[in-house]
Amino acid sequence: MWRLEKIINPDSRFSYLSGADPTPRIRSTMHDLNTIFAEAVRCHQQGLFSEAQSRYLTVLEALPDNINILGNLGLLCRDMGNLEEALHYCLRAAKAAPDDPVQQVNLGAVYEAMGRLDQARSCYEKALAQCPNHPKALNNLGKLLHLQGEAEKAQTLIEQAVAIDPGSSLALNNLGVILSARGNTRSAITYIEKSLQLDPANIETLYNLAGLYNCEGQYDSAAELLERLLALAPSHGPASHMLAALRGEVPPTAPPDYVAMTFDRYAGRFDRHIQEVLGYTAPLALAEMTYELTDQPTFDHCLDLGCGTGLSGAAFQPLAGQLTGVDISPLMLSQAQAKNIYARLECAEILSFLDTEKQQYDLVVAADVFIYLGQLEPVFQRLQRLAVPGALLACSIERTQQNTPFTLRVSGRYAHNPDYLVQEAHKAGFGVKSHREHDLRKENNNWIAGDLFIFEKESHHA
Repeated sequence: MWRLEKIINPDSRFSYLSGADPTPRIRSTMHDLNTIFAEAVRCHQQGLFSEAQSRYLTVLEALPDNINILGNLGLLCRDMGNLEEALHYCLRAAKAAPDDPVQQVNLGAVYEAMGRLDQARSCYEKALAQCPNHPKALNNLGKLLHLQGEAEKAQTLIEQAVAIDPGSSLALNNLGVILSARGNTRSAITYIEKSLQLDPANIETLYNLAGLYNCEGQYDSAAELLERLLALAPSHGPASHMLAALRGEVPPTAPPDYVAMTFDRYAGRFDRHIQEVLGYTAPLALAEMTYELTDQPTFDHCLDLGCGTGLSGAAFQPLAGQLTGVDISPLMLSQAQAKNIYARLECAEILSFLDTEKQQYDLVVAADVFIYLGQLEPVFQRLQRLAVPGALLACSIERTQQNTPFTLRVSGRYAHNPDYLVQEAHKAGFGVKSHREHDLRKENNNWIAGDLFIFEKESHHA
């Protein structure tokens, strides 16, 4: 299943200066200030962030307590990635107007961008306490609850938002994403098609609808939407990756932003969905295979590559003296952190992490990791340096029977020929200790065939 549905970022409100009450000296120049502010908003909406910032700051100097300029500056800084500055401005706006739900929505959006989801949720709930039918607060809280795994509540809130504002492309998109996550793909398509009609150039909506068409086997329609998206945003890595999959192309690896986006959007419901709905048991099976091979009670240093929410860490914890996890998704890592099983967690792309890592490991786990790497030589080259003689590597692959090292499936995941995996492992000094065929997870109610391997680092490759 294509897991790249994306709920669009929290809604941004651009406020204007009506209602400002400047001093008499400033009042005479209000026309000029409004002109500058309008130019700032226009630049902001067009993505001309530096130009927008300079104009906003000009107005702020004259009106330092105006909530509209403070709010917009906060949103601009968020859009620029300057989250601490964004928080500063939005907190000032919320303090200046404690009863204004818009400022709570904006502040919540910044907290959400910072990954401080509980604080974001509190802001959205406060906005709704002030204005129970505020469509943007309903939408944003629903989006957040979806990310936190509360799908039923999320759907109810966003349905309310759509009922209040049926022309909101944002809420229509988000409702479609939630319906899709809950297995109602056909209804999801209806809502996201409506969203795209209202906002035909929206990148996220194009991507989401392409994903839904993909899930329904409408591959030509999905590819057409991805081509439209890439005409608007040529550097969109996830769209390029999925279009390659639909065209039968096989790039050597998946773009990092594809992997990060996939799992950031999946984090809140990952554990329950992948285990209870998809039947995923690879970490437990790999841990069992490892336990059967060794007499020692623990490994000194265990590295969990692509650790996600910590499912592999939990399975291997009884065997690990010290457990290190690395993952590219910050929201997955926040779930892993809450399990309190890792001595160390790192947010990084796997190959970059391995390039700079100094610690040596006697156990490495890579469950459902190679399906996003494609070409395996680079990861084995790096593991050769970090694995001590006798170290074990526990890993899984989706299996392809094609006479090719690996292929890219329409799901966006790679499937590998087991012989290719063994060959690359051997070149890096890892020999097969144990191998088991294993059904990895369900997709469209069918099991995905895979393989579980335990490799051992040979002494002469020390």
